[in-house]
Amino acid sequence: MEDPRLPPGFSRETTIRRDAQGRWFHEGAPVENPAVARAFDAWVARAEDGRYILENDINWAYVEIEGAPVFVVGVDIDVAGVTLHLSDGRQEPLAPATLRQDEDGRLYCDVRGGQLWAAFSRKATLQLEPLVQEDEAGIYLELGVARVRPPVQDDVSSRPAPSPAGSPPPPR
Repeated sequence: MEDPRLPPGFSRETTIRRDAQGRWFHEGAPVENPAVARAFDAWVARAEDGRYILENDINWAYVEIEGAPVFVVGVDIDVAGVTLHLSDGRQEPLAPATLRQDEDGRLYCDVRGGQLWAAFSRKATLQLEPLVQEDEAGIYLELGVARVRPPVQDDVSSRPAPSPAGSPPPPR
């Protein structure tokens, strides 16, 4: 069905896609221009029907996204918590309750106020190393006074089941 807001014969469907490694393609060819790829990363959003789109101030169009729509490409750790550096150029605080992992141990979290989910790059995961601790129950991230144990999920695109953000560490 045609979109009545578009001229006849036009569609919001495109051949633009991004693979699971974050590489953009148009009509099967890689998008070589880094500025265009950065713009695409910044424009990723979800349409009302749940499909991924590229949306800017002028227009929007459907795209295909394999894997996470956003990547955590780096982190900063300070007394206030963890700041995520995202593939779309944004920076935002980590929402610890949204952390989860797949069966291979790759970390994921929600970003943009829970609108999208992000996969941690290897670099970002390694930058979390100062927060990694272990106790009799296993490995966890120590975020302030909370021990965060990201649950393993089959479907990492969905939020983890509600649970406390973590438990306080035992007295020292």
